[in-house]
Parts: sequence; structure tokens; C-alpha cells
Amino acid sequence: MGDATPSNGWQAATGLSDAEKRELKEGLIAAVVGVGVDDAASQLLIQRLSTNPDALEPVIQLSLSDPARLAALHSTGLLDTPESGALDTVALLTAEALATPFAAVSLLDDSRELIIGRNVVHADGERVRPAKLSIGTFTVVSGIPFIVEDATAHPLLANHPLVLSGEVGAYAGVPIFSDDDDAVGSLFSWDTRPLNWSGGQILVLQDMADLASAKIFRRPI
Repeated sequence: MGDATPSNGWQAATGLSDAEKRELKEGLIAAVVGVGVDDAASQLLIQRLSTNPDALEPVIQLSLSDPARLAALHSTGLLDTPESGALDTVALLTAEALATPFAAVSLLDDSRELIIGRNVVHADGERVRPAKLSIGTFTVVSGIPFIVEDATAHPLLANHPLVLSGEVGAYAGVPIFSDDDDAVGSLFSWDTRPLNWSGGQILVLQDMADLASAKIFRRPI
């Protein structure tokens, strides 16, 4: 009904209570952070995913569809434009600084990921992919860095198509924030094989994400 509260409308559409939504979000954040922070929440999420691989989809979709986040995203004017040479440079510098073969900058709306900068052009030239196929979704929804040394052993990625295909073996992504701290996309680097990411590499990735954000939102650098 038109006068239903957002909470009631969401619960009716997904069958999830507020407590279940909170539990799933906490589990997602715990899984992104990694072992040792909230293993109970992470393990509970893994159990739910084992019986329902799409268990996180409602929570992810709610975050991606947030009106303030989408408004910040559309304010960039980059959703329907060619790739940015400036952001290609950010990706190139990121890959060089991290000594990794691949890096990219992407924006994520409620249904698709748009690659707006990359250090190399893949053979298929793919620039847009469904949000469901974007590993960056976990970075954007959690709002924290997503650092994975061995994607084949990670509970959120082991069965991901990009991991199963061998395209992604290690992954490191950092959110890109708007002026109002809405995560609109991510800067990420990856390799086809497992990697032990160093603290220095993560700091560089965060600095480069700040640079990408400044270029995206046209702030002085």
C-alpha cells in the first residue's frame, strides 16, 4: 500500500524481519573484514549461504538502491559516458604501485557495475556488467576495504563466476566515497593467483581511491 512505511514495505517484499536484515548485514561486514573480528556473525552467514546462495541479495539490493547513494552517483555525470582517461591513469598508477597486473575504477548503481577506468583493456572490451557479477558490490555495501588473499578459499567468493573461471585469484578493493560519505563505487586490484597483500599496498590503494574520488567528484587534489 502507498502509505506503508519503508520498513514494512521492505519486510513484505523480502519476508525478512529487521533483525534478520541486521544479522545478514553484520555477517557480510564480518566476512569482508575477515577472520578474528566477528567470527560468529561470519559463520552464521556462511551457514545461511550454504542453504541459500542468494541469501544476501535482498540486503545488497537495499543498500544499492539507497536514494541518497544513487543521487550522489548520478551527480558524477559518468554513468553514460565513455571511460575517463584520468581514471585510466589512476588505475595504471595503482597497478604499478601495487605491482599487480590489473586495477580498475568502477561505479555501481542498483543493477550494474560500470568500469570507468582500467590499466589494461580486456580482450572482450567489457565495460558494463550486472551488479550480481561485481565483486565490488561487497566493498560498496559494506563500506570498508575488501582484501582477499586467496579468492578460492573465501566464503563470499569461492563460488563466484570470476573466481571459478580463474580470472580472479586475489582481490583488493577500497570504497570510493562521495562528499557525503556514500559509497558509489570502488578502486580495486586483482591477480589471477593468490597474493599476500601487504599493509603498504593497502595504504597505497586507499590513497589512490581518495584520488579517484577527487577526480570523480571534481574536487581539488
